[in-house]
Amino acid sequence: MNSLVFNGKTYQLDVFGFLDPAEQWDEGFAEGMARALGIAGGLSERHWSVIRYLRHRFVDDKTVPVVVMACADMGMRLAELRALFPTGYHRSACKIAGISHRFMLEINYWLTYETVLPLRSRYPLDPLGYLLDFERWDERFVKGLFAGAGATPTNRHWEMIRYLRDYYARHASIPTVHDACSATGMTLDELRSLFPTGYRSGACLLAGLPAPTS
Repeated sequence: MNSLVFNGKTYQLDVFGFLDPAEQWDEGFAEGMARALGIAGGLSERHWSVIRYLRHRFVDDKTVPVVVMACADMGMRLAELRALFPTGYHRSACKIAGISHRFMLEINYWLTYETVLPLRSRYPLDPLGYLLDFERWDERFVKGLFAGAGATPTNRHWEMIRYLRDYYARHASIPTVHDACSATGMTLDELRSLFPTGYRSGACLLAGLPAPTS
């Protein structure tokens, strides 16, 4: 869709369905987009606490926090955030808050991985973009996520991804971040640089490992 009409007002959207230009945002847009995304019962005060937090970070701080940092700032568990915005942090919470897709792409291309729609027709993904079936993974999954963000995986990305897949295949569990770094000779700073959305929501997601349960 290229526009959203709510209570007689028209809001212009980009090809991904995000508000563009972002200056159009108001609370009516948030309510209308929430309805369009299927949030039953409208926006609760808990929804609004997330939206106001994201608006503050976007408008005042000129940034968008990764989901792990957002939850930490708000004192919220990831499971609660998922329950509030079941179609995803970026594709739902950030979209309702009026953050533009273009802005997220400019400041951190990993923020836009949920919008890589062609992957969803080829791979079974949950609402947050995690592969539902470990066995369905292949290198095209990784390359597709990077290509959608205008990037290419490096050898160091592949070292971590292949280590994680091998570990999970042998142990049916996910190694701690410290064990993963030790096994690949990677510092935590290098890991953060390579996977800016985090260990679980970056490296493990790309490796086709299961989503966190809490």
